[in-house]
Amino acid sequence: MSIIKKLYIETSRGQVHGRITARRLGLPVVLLHQTASSSAMYERLMAELAADFWLVALDTPGFGQSFVPVERPSTAFYATILWQALGQLDIGFCHLFGHHTGAAIAVQMADAAPEQVGKLILSGPPLLSQALIERLQAGLQPIMPDADGRFLTETWQRLRHKAPDAPLDLILRETLLTIQAGPSYPLAYEAVFDQPFAAQLAGLSQPTLLLAGEQDSLHACLQPAHALLPHSTLRSLPDADGYLCDRQPERVAAVLREFLC
Repeated sequence: MSIIKKLYIETSRGQVHGRITARRLGLPVVLLHQTASSSAMYERLMAELAADFWLVALDTPGFGQSFVPVERPSTAFYATILWQALGQLDIGFCHLFGHHTGAAIAVQMADAAPEQVGKLILSGPPLLSQALIERLQAGLQPIMPDADGRFLTETWQRLRHKAPDAPLDLILRETLLTIQAGPSYPLAYEAVFDQPFAAQLAGLSQPTLLLAGEQDSLHACLQPAHALLPHSTLRSLPDADGYLCDRQPERVAAVLREFLC
């Protein structure tokens, strides 16, 4: 029997797709992915932790196999829908793990329903300066199909440049997921840019772990985030990048076991 199953969950706006471990052990740990990935980025981490925790990884609306929102999404919209999905699984209280955009959504979910969150793990928390937001906005190009397929190679090259030594199958997966996301890809970034993340982060009362690989593009956000949330725990992983859950799941699993147990 597979230790990870796929499922679709009905919400008020459409179906949310996700992955779930078979054994329901203790308090659920909900995993929220970066843009423009999907719950697929957590398969190796889920396999590592399946004997210790009940894990649920959800595709954000607009990504993976979840429904595509009709309206312009916000992090509040994402949080509402994901809480609805968890409610359909009878999950009313859980730990949250979010990576990059997923960390932003995790903070939004904790802000909206603090009584439903036990602990938070924020991997690459996007505490973005205005200069960084402007730089990211300048690089957000819509993915538009063209007759000669240039959009395919441009997406591949951009992701390959981001992690030149990453395995080709990882770059292929992320390239296909980014192309599939299409218009949802820049909208998720814009939702994070508009989120009052700093104020929400500073208001967290839950035990919180701030985590990032040293080569993560958001590693520089760790110390400012810790300054806003001084009761948080800070972990920086040497020789790890933004794909740490895919490439070093054993190390991430060890950090989660230490923090959550």
